[in-house]
Amino acid sequence: MSASPRRCSPVPSRPGDMMRATAWLRGQIELGRGGPARLTSMEGLRGLAVSLVFLVHYSRRLGTWAGDGAHLNGWILRIADAGNVGVDLFFVLSGYLIYGTLMRHEQDYRSFIRRRSRRIFPTFLVVMGAYVLLSLAMPSTSKLPQSVPEMVPYLLFNAMLLPGIVPVEAFITVAWSLSYEFFFYLTVPIFISRLGLREWTTRRRVRLLVAMGVGFLLLGGVISGTHPRICMFFGGMVLWEWLTYRWPGRADDAAAVRRVGRLGVLALLVGLAAPLVLQSDVLLGLPRIAVVLVAWTVLCASCFAVDGACRRWFSWTPLRWLGNISYSYYLAHSLVLEAFFLALGLVWSPSGPVGWIWCVLLVPAFLLTVVGAAVLFILVEKPLSLDRRSLRELPAAWRQRT
Repeated sequence: MSASPRRCSPVPSRPGDMMRATAWLRGQIELGRGGPARLTSMEGLRGLAVSLVFLVHYSRRLGTWAGDGAHLNGWILRIADAGNVGVDLFFVLSGYLIYGTLMRHEQDYRSFIRRRSRRIFPTFLVVMGAYVLLSLAMPSTSKLPQSVPEMVPYLLFNAMLLPGIVPVEAFITVAWSLSYEFFFYLTVPIFISRLGLREWTTRRRVRLLVAMGVGFLLLGGVISGTHPRICMFFGGMVLWEWLTYRWPGRADDAAAVRRVGRLGVLALLVGLAAPLVLQSDVLLGLPRIAVVLVAWTVLCASCFAVDGACRRWFSWTPLRWLGNISYSYYLAHSLVLEAFFLALGLVWSPSGPVGWIWCVLLVPAFLLTVVGAAVLFILVEKPLSLDRRSLRELPAAWRQRT
């Protein structure tokens, strides 16, 4: 008698399951907030910003991994330095969003700070906790002070986002910019309410904002030596005034629309090229900061005001999705790069010029950081800061059958 046919176990991954998984992932990353007034190009601009920040830390970490026996090509160092303007773009966007939100509607100060804290701190503290655990496990690479009496205030200051505001080294390298972000959140509502800016004329407000932006640029760069890039917030604030009160009267002017569209493309090129041409050590970096400030403000104006090339480019779905997880990406990408190069160092120690290695590893390293950021976004940022229901929807999505 012939043996009965062997029953095969079902394939765990079927097309239907894959489609449901893809649909669920899209539902997690595609925020879809804001209705008809939603600025999808703003999401893409955030994607550009974190891509530039990635280039900074990828290039620097590759240099550390390559070690003294390798030669880090000059153009890699230039790209690493130029990528810093990604943070500047974040600041312009924050200035536009936060200032506009507060100018449109008067808000209770405590409620506003509570919402901003919920947006910032949960993900930041989770990542900081991961850094603490890794630092304790690998003390040779740790920034933590050796003694407990020094470690406790150091971690407390970092948890409160004080590095950059007070002379304390940032435990997480990128956290200095979060210090400026949160300082902006704390001060701009007071600035608006105490001066009664809502009752001022647009022209008077713009004059004040421009004067303060220039003042912070000079104060930070020349007088005090602190971070002059805080002036980027004022670029976003002036942008909101222009889009709200100046541009609507010209939106039907075809010549003006074309001009703004062309200026946006030019601003994108200038914003990317300026840090390559204007080095940060020339006149304390002030010409570079000023050019980037104008370029990013004009680029945002073009994306938000007209349906031109810039808006279409920055509404590209993959770039928007990267922008939607940009906060998680910003916090997680250095950690992923550290793990990537530590693992790579176990099997490979390069020597000589590493330009070709930079090119070969660029895409896989970037994709790994995107995966790490997506995991952090789905498991931490979205349920704790954006949508508490998202984790409960995960098992339901897998249980569905068509």
